[in-house]
Amino acid sequence: MPQDDPSETIMAALAHGMTGHPEKASPLFEPFITGGPASAMGLCAALAEMSAITPRKTLPKGDAFGLLVLDATTGKPGDIAVLPPGIRFAAQFSTAWANNERDTAHALFNALVRPGDEQAAEALADGIRALFDMAVVSLNEMTGRTS
Repeated sequence: MPQDDPSETIMAALAHGMTGHPEKASPLFEPFITGGPASAMGLCAALAEMSAITPRKTLPKGDAFGLLVLDATTGKPGDIAVLPPGIRFAAQFSTAWANNERDTAHALFNALVRPGDEQAAEALADGIRALFDMAVVSLNEMTGRTS
């Protein structure tokens, strides 16, 4: 678990992403990952929350976020199962989190990391990077930044 305030660490990482230096964020995330499943889940949740803040404000009461996957070659709806595991996780996790479906988000996280092998670790890293990228885009939009 990070030694400093975890929220400050996450915000510092996001600031690096917003200023065009995402490579500086990765070392800041390492303690969350090496801290075990609880801290890694917390990181995923914080990143998903940063992506959901603004869209949640404009979501009509009683509505929910959906997840649409488009086939890159046809532009038509595609199958989420074709996405790499980490990217698929990030898409599903962020949607569940934005919809306040915490049990679903936890189940998605647990299913991703449960094997505990190298593939699971790689998928988690890919998922965290995708969640980070989504959070940076959302924050840049919120603040009017272009890079």
